[in-house]
Amino acid sequence: MIIALLFNWRSYEQSGNYWHTIRQAVFDTDLIQRSGRHMKLSIGDVLVGLRAGQDPEALFDAAFNNSDWSLFYKKRLQAGFPTVFGMVFENMPCKLAAELHEALSKHRGYMGALSVHLEFGPHLALYRNRLPPQYRLQGRRLRRFYRMGDMEGCDAHDLNHMRTFGYADLDFEDTGVGRTIFDDFDTTRHFARVAAFRNLLSSELAGGEDDAYELAMLLEDLSPKLFNVLGAAAERLMEAENEEDVAQVALSGRRYLEQLADALFPPTDDTPSGRSLNKSAYKNRLWAFVEEAVAGDKNRLTSVGKEIDRVVEEVNAGIHASRPKARISSAICDAAKLTATLFALNPDAARNGYIAYTDSLRAFARELRETSGISE
Repeated sequence: MIIALLFNWRSYEQSGNYWHTIRQAVFDTDLIQRSGRHMKLSIGDVLVGLRAGQDPEALFDAAFNNSDWSLFYKKRLQAGFPTVFGMVFENMPCKLAAELHEALSKHRGYMGALSVHLEFGPHLALYRNRLPPQYRLQGRRLRRFYRMGDMEGCDAHDLNHMRTFGYADLDFEDTGVGRTIFDDFDTTRHFARVAAFRNLLSSELAGGEDDAYELAMLLEDLSPKLFNVLGAAAERLMEAENEEDVAQVALSGRRYLEQLADALFPPTDDTPSGRSLNKSAYKNRLWAFVEEAVAGDKNRLTSVGKEIDRVVEEVNAGIHASRPKARISSAICDAAKLTATLFALNPDAARNGYIAYTDSLRAFARELRETSGISE
């Protein structure tokens, strides 16, 4: 799930940096490191104070009483409100959150933990849009985020300090355009599609909800635009009543595979080995991504390639022939599972913080050119 650990920042020395104290309390437990779970962490002040005209009771309710899962020390939470600092972990299992809750019970500023649901407007505003992403965490591996190629704020001292918590493989990572003014995927509608995708997959993946959250995080890393078609397919599938509705779901599945290929291996006019890799040859481009990733491992190439062929054939068959709703549901889930397989081949190559935001960047460039009077 997306889990927020909450702290009362008034409990710390005002002259000091309470983030450093809180960070030490959380990472000294070694629970996150030992879990090996692949997560992203955002940090910041969820609430600072009350503005004129705000209803404290309504704000408290929106922030803390709209979660599927929560563990609180109610008196601490009530006493600390509204000075709340949050550590928001994307893709944290509830079991790990419960272990952290127990381990932090005696920490003076800790108030509790809750699940965050970004399709709910107040959660989106408080727990995502206000809090900048800080780290990518996976076992003893850590990446410190920076935005849009700007490494001036990269703090090597911060990385060195994280070594004291057992992290051995540390570096910086460009998050691209996400969570900037160019991000068009920060709406409740977008996250409703993400939730529909997770709900569809939860019953199909071996790890259930936990695996669904992880795959959703990986898709966001590659291109949040993919949820426009995959989430829409999941929504349509729930509402499908006839053969035409089911065929539209399959069509969304094919569009998803096309956009996945665009993100992993963009179209090119090159024709290595006589294979077309243009816009329409999305299956060939998925094969080409695998071929580069496995670096000569023919058995792996054949295995993954056959799965690409099978999934593409099954999804396309749903467009042109009558298929039961359950079979199309399985085909969409298989497309998502295939995505996880492709990511595992080369995780770094499967992350792109820019490709989904091309339209926004181009629109900004056009506006800048027009307002400045610069000709093309």
